[in-house]
Amino acid sequence: MVNNAVYKENCGACHLTYQPALLPSGSWAKILKGLADHFGEAIELDPESKKIIAEYLKANAADYSSTELSSKIMKSIGNQTPQRITKIPYIQKNHHEISQDVIKRESIGSLSNCLACHTTAESGVYDDDNVKIPK
Repeated sequence: MVNNAVYKENCGACHLTYQPALLPSGSWAKILKGLADHFGEAIELDPESKKIIAEYLKANAADYSSTELSSKIMKSIGNQTPQRITKIPYIQKNHHEISQDVIKRESIGSLSNCLACHTTAESGVYDDDNVKIPK
């Protein structure tokens, strides 16, 4: 579960505050370095907020996490440094049966909209028991 107020406030204003354990620390560092073009948007953070967020993401990243999901993510990426959770082989493997027509539904929009189907994503729980694919 995300428990950093600065991260929640700044990043959660636009999208789900993804759990840091979903990406390795190198990925988070790349994302923070690229805020001038953050997936098509220019993001401005004051230096103190950026420092707090960077420290939080690094300390809780997949390569520093002991969760089973993080372990699977790290094994699947090898030496890659993905900047999108949706590009992680383990994540792609677990979503391969979902057609692009379903993903492109207005109620979902893209694979990065975890909350659309994973009803407990905000709590960091992504198991199949809590999945409901919207119409």
